[in-house]
Amino acid sequence: MATDPARARCPLRSSAGAAAVLTALAAGSAAAQELRIRPEVEASVTITNNAAYATSSLAEGDAIVNVNPRLALTSRGGRVSIDGVFGIEALAYANSADASQVRPRGRVDLRSELIDRWAYFDASVVADRVSDNPYAARPESATAFNDYTSMRYRLTPYLQRQLTPRLALLARTDHVLTRRVGGTSSFDPGGTDPARDAHEQAQRIQLDLTPMPLGATLELTREDTRHRGAATSILNQSGVRAIATYSPAPQLTLGAIAGREVSKYSLFKRTDPIVGGEIKWQPSERSSLEARLEKRFFGTGVAVAWRHRTPFFGFNLAADRRPVAQSGSHLLGFAGADVSSLLDDVLTTRFPDQSQRGELVDQLIRDLNLPETLTSPLDLYTSYAQLQDGASASVLFFGRLTTVSATAFARRRVRLVNVEDVLAPATLSSDNRQFGLEMVVTRRLSPTLSADAGLRASKIEGIGIREGEATTDVVAQAGLSFLSGPNTRLGIGGRYQVVKSTANTTSRETALVATLLHRF
Repeated sequence: MATDPARARCPLRSSAGAAAVLTALAAGSAAAQELRIRPEVEASVTITNNAAYATSSLAEGDAIVNVNPRLALTSRGGRVSIDGVFGIEALAYANSADASQVRPRGRVDLRSELIDRWAYFDASVVADRVSDNPYAARPESATAFNDYTSMRYRLTPYLQRQLTPRLALLARTDHVLTRRVGGTSSFDPGGTDPARDAHEQAQRIQLDLTPMPLGATLELTREDTRHRGAATSILNQSGVRAIATYSPAPQLTLGAIAGREVSKYSLFKRTDPIVGGEIKWQPSERSSLEARLEKRFFGTGVAVAWRHRTPFFGFNLAADRRPVAQSGSHLLGFAGADVSSLLDDVLTTRFPDQSQRGELVDQLIRDLNLPETLTSPLDLYTSYAQLQDGASASVLFFGRLTTVSATAFARRRVRLVNVEDVLAPATLSSDNRQFGLEMVVTRRLSPTLSADAGLRASKIEGIGIREGEATTDVVAQAGLSFLSGPNTRLGIGGRYQVVKSTANTTSRETALVATLLHRF
């Protein structure tokens, strides 16, 4: 199958834009101690018996070749820190089961201190895979099936200052631009859904008076999400909160919240009071719990985050209930699947220097072929505001020879309550429930050889007009990784995937995957 020229040009334009952002990030590294640029290439060959995830009678085998040359950028220390990997991924099908593609891949983060202990600027650029149709199969390796690239640019200037020994100021503005690159499916005919291109922003001004034992916090917040080129927002929220705090012990702070908020969504504007409470508890330097419960216009709002670590074990749990506008929001992202972050927490005691620890985390993920992230809820893009109820838990065990990472999540999103039905039923097709879990076990067999095995299961169910539509996706995989040298890793593995769906194709797939990673 020939490559669609329109699809081929779009990734190149986006990668050029990403290159411009990367150039700007690199230019800002002059104040850093050192900027290291290291070329690397990752390649894979996937031999599959069902390249298009069709029914058994229509299944066609193919060999998928993927080559991903990229640059690893690292600069830690000084007033500027740069970290990430970015490049181009080229994908080809030997038997033309799908279109060949060239697309950007990677992530680069910049953190900088512009004025000593006063002004800061953070930025990032991300080119990531996103499933086109959440009710279709989710391939485990590089493929053009049910796949498009999402370019995401984030800019965050902020002020943070300790004004007095007790009074602290935070003023920040976050802007996230999401742009779709290629990808077509029956779920999104023509790949032109405007909901995939969005501008999210959030502003916060916060004054904190440390409780001794009494204190106070004043918060002014604003959040806005709109589609690209849209004159009106999907959801706009602004609020002010006054929080009276009390600290009965150095590790514990209690707060009583009172405030007011203005919400605009679904052609409505409303003003409502906010009443609630919060708790911040840090029983040790290894554990922390933050929870906030509020009575708001949609009912009860919840935000809970609990983290705990030991030298061999990391755990986090998150739960929330809140209004959302962009299913794949990157201002209010769904927590709980970041293996890199958990591994960083586990290594904190043994390697307190953040720069050294960051390099070690990168090396361990590459050498042991660990996943950087685990499964998370899929995105259904919307043109209306929704109410989200979600919870996730993630755990990592890092032993001398064995590493185990696991996550589980549940999430429900429905149209935001307490509004009149001014939207046509056909526009309410994104309400859904999702459940998922994943576990990956890696065992070091020798200094150069490691084995891994994993299981992922997820389910999505439609709500409202999509009631009765559901897809269950289960994948089992196992493999071996071999370090043939200090800069080269070889891998071989197999997987078996079963997809059962009342909304899309039911299919089975078996694949053999060979991989190569080389750092120059």
